[in-house]
Amino acid sequence: MRYRILGPTEVAGEQVNGDGLRALLAALLLEPGRPVSAERLREVVYGGDGAAPNALQSQISRLRKFVPVERVGPGYRVSVDPDDVDAHRFARLATEGRRAGRTPEAVRLLGEALALWRGEALAGLPGLDGHRERLAGLRAEALENRIEAELALKAEPARLVGELRALVAAGPLRERPRELLIRTLAATGRQVEALECYEDYRRLLAEELGTSPSPELRALHVSVLRGEHAQRPLVAMPGPRRQVSSFVGRERELADLRALLREHRLVTLVGPGGSGKTRLAAEAVSGPLGARVCFVELAPAAGVRQAVLGALGGAFTPGGDPVAILAGESLLLVLDNCEHLIEEAAALADRVLAGAPGVRVLATSREPLGLDGEVSLPLRPLALPAEGAALAEALDSPAVSLLMDRARAADPHFAATDAVVRICRALDGLPLAIELAAARLRALSAEDLAERLEERLGDRLDLLGSGLRGGQARHRTLRAVVAWSWELLSADEQRLAARLSAFPSGASLKAAEEVCGATPGLLAALVDKSLVQADQGRYRMLETVRAYCAEHLEADDAHAIGRAHAEYFADMAVRTEPYLRNHRQAGTMAGLAAEHDNLHAALRWAIAAGRPATALRITAGLWLYWWQRGLGQEASRLTTAALALPGAEECGAHYVMSVLQVASEAGPRARIRPLLERAERLAEQLGPVPEYPLIQMVRPYLAVAENDYGAIVPALLTATTSSQPWSRGFAHLVLAQVRLGGGNQVNLATEHLSSALTAFRLAGDGWGAAQALLQTAEIAGWRGEHARELALTEEAMALTSVFGEAEDAVFVLAQRGAVKARAGDLDGAKADLERAVELARSRKGPEAMAAATYVQAEVARLEGDGGRAAELYRGALAGCGQALWVGEEELRARVLIGLGQVTGDEGLFREAFDILLRTLDVPAAAGAVEGMAGLALAAGAGERAATLLGAAGTLRGLPGTDAAGVEAQTRRVLGDAAFWRAYRRGAGMDREEIVVLMSAPRAGAVSPAAHR
Repeated sequence: MRYRILGPTEVAGEQVNGDGLRALLAALLLEPGRPVSAERLREVVYGGDGAAPNALQSQISRLRKFVPVERVGPGYRVSVDPDDVDAHRFARLATEGRRAGRTPEAVRLLGEALALWRGEALAGLPGLDGHRERLAGLRAEALENRIEAELALKAEPARLVGELRALVAAGPLRERPRELLIRTLAATGRQVEALECYEDYRRLLAEELGTSPSPELRALHVSVLRGEHAQRPLVAMPGPRRQVSSFVGRERELADLRALLREHRLVTLVGPGGSGKTRLAAEAVSGPLGARVCFVELAPAAGVRQAVLGALGGAFTPGGDPVAILAGESLLLVLDNCEHLIEEAAALADRVLAGAPGVRVLATSREPLGLDGEVSLPLRPLALPAEGAALAEALDSPAVSLLMDRARAADPHFAATDAVVRICRALDGLPLAIELAAARLRALSAEDLAERLEERLGDRLDLLGSGLRGGQARHRTLRAVVAWSWELLSADEQRLAARLSAFPSGASLKAAEEVCGATPGLLAALVDKSLVQADQGRYRMLETVRAYCAEHLEADDAHAIGRAHAEYFADMAVRTEPYLRNHRQAGTMAGLAAEHDNLHAALRWAIAAGRPATALRITAGLWLYWWQRGLGQEASRLTTAALALPGAEECGAHYVMSVLQVASEAGPRARIRPLLERAERLAEQLGPVPEYPLIQMVRPYLAVAENDYGAIVPALLTATTSSQPWSRGFAHLVLAQVRLGGGNQVNLATEHLSSALTAFRLAGDGWGAAQALLQTAEIAGWRGEHARELALTEEAMALTSVFGEAEDAVFVLAQRGAVKARAGDLDGAKADLERAVELARSRKGPEAMAAATYVQAEVARLEGDGGRAAELYRGALAGCGQALWVGEEELRARVLIGLGQVTGDEGLFREAFDILLRTLDVPAAAGAVEGMAGLALAAGAGERAATLLGAAGTLRGLPGTDAAGVEAQTRRVLGDAAFWRAYRRGAGMDREEIVVLMSAPRAGAVSPAAHR
């Protein structure tokens, strides 16, 4: 509220001082948007002393700092929204509350209106006495209306007595507050006080006015004498079943439900089977709601009316009517598990709400009752920890908290591991499934249970087939929970639910219509019945529900749906591929990420069904998506399987693109080379393919596979002349990497990277631009320009941030951490690395953790902690040895160099050097040569150290800034002249000579080849 005059005068929370200024402001705010004459304003501010016009003008000028004041003819006005003035908002709410009658809405509106008062309105402003008396009267009337509505709704009357006594004291001759007080006292069993209140009022009227109470009040007096107003409670009613286990994970929903029950008369708790509706309802009504509760369990009931009558103590009343029993009562009626009696439950609730104004209804069901005024609270599965969250953070999530609580109830020493998080994810956070899983942990380890839940979709129904003997039969197994919901579906709904099980990551409306023959009405029915969850235009099943529905998909239908599903997503992959190369890239990436599981499921189906055309359309269309998200390894395995299908080579451009995908992820040359040769022949037959500009890269990729450096560069230079900006950018990017890998071509590579960056920006490809920036940043680091290196890295990460946290975010964070470490920001480096390690733990595969661990080791080395660095380097080496993946050999070599630096083992430098030359990463090989130079210096072989430093500069094309300390110390040992002679000798060596130099048997020896 911006303007407040119902108490101390304030504007936007700032108190207005000075009686004249407050009076002037209040007079204008009481007439918002309407002019008030200057004469009236002088009267309000100065009374009748005839103040000069310029005195008022002075006050107006002061007032303009608080409120916009306009001159209108002979007066002034303020143009403000009346609802921004507490007095006008109060009047509106009070009027609406009066019109709402004796309803919960009336109580809410009037309560909100009265809460605006902070003291006496317009206090100390004699010129506004009339307004003050009017507002005070409206306040008293609003308070009386609110109390009357609460009494009609059977609110606890005892708490209203104090307010009514204050009203009576403020207006002793007014009859309405006196009547309400008499009724309230009688309703709370204080009949004597009620009669005394009436007698006091009768005597006061006689003495002050010479009159008697009204006929209505006299009739009330008689009814009190007869005891007609005392509340008569019902017989004892059943409450919720007492729970033995603790309440875990639904604290926020519990608070929301209690708030709704205080404000609304009909609340329905809606959710899928096993989501904990009954438990939450029981917990909510067991708390401080200030109302009696009648808890009716409908799950075992054959009819709603008899179940409610039984709970109210009238089960054997012939023709008994629950509404008649409840008509004069104030209580909360809970109808638990309405789904199988939904029509009858809705009809009874409707009658109760109309005929028993003091009764509120809480229903739990798998679908809403569908009544006017109903407020639904959807109960979704328990929240899961964020992707990549550390275990300590994950344990605080509701789903994992529940599993740990139940597991430790059986075994107090149960220890948390990452497997408990995997279990909760596999079960979608469904509370009952988690409870059943906790029971299984008595016999299985958490790792074994997680593995089995993740392996096969249908296994979970049998794996969690028993474990809880108490409670109702439909809650003892996971299969029984879903079967209860399945049996309530119509045949058409069951058919659609079974077909939707083909979508592992949910379906859009269009996909459900085209693949499954869905209609909006059928989808809405499944959503209402909690078999399907609707979220921002997507329809998704819990994995447990999907497993059950998949079992009910008939064999013929399964094949037809599988084919339709695969074709739909093949069309999507091909259609969206061009958008991954322009300004629509971010939105397209997000759309494909949402369909990721569907796309991969479609691809696997096409491979299993032996449909190469469908499979290769998907792999060709997803090439860039996989690259941009860092998913190349998994994609390469799937693409290789698709390429092996009979008839794959007949798929033209899709075959060529798929071969390029596999080639981009490296692997055994014996496998890649034949594929590329076939792809090259096919590409020559096809000619230019505008929709797939990457096809022009077949020749360069084949040259790489053949280790034919002389053919790589010309082929790439040809590709840089393309008329399409994106194609030029990609060719320049690859060419820069080839130049750098070949060694001693840093300047040429830098030019290519600049051209790539320009072309990618022109095309609208932020991801490609980021790759060019990251490579340029690495070169800046070689030059010792660490501030620029960090700035370029930050710029690249800003470009990719719009894509979300991709699977290769671990590597980017690790790279930035390394950059910060080189720049001296060790704290910043550690922060990046901690996040990288968290992400790496959540990723499948060793490569992410190996990369993050390597950079952690580098930071420890820079800090001078050689022992910890060695331990981390060895951990990274173990990750490198677990599987073959792109960059595995290069990372292994870098780890070996780091380990050599902290252990002094020259064999590690030689091994790293051999690896890097073999993988055409010549600049990185320079690091191994520099490491060997450090050992030579330490052994007293200064000349050899200088020669090695010169050779390293030749390999990289730049002097090594990381070896600056070794260089300076070597120059001090040898002197400048001797140092530069040896340095130039090393700088003049070719690659074969450097290999011989590195092969010298002892760190102190100088290879004969070095003297040539």
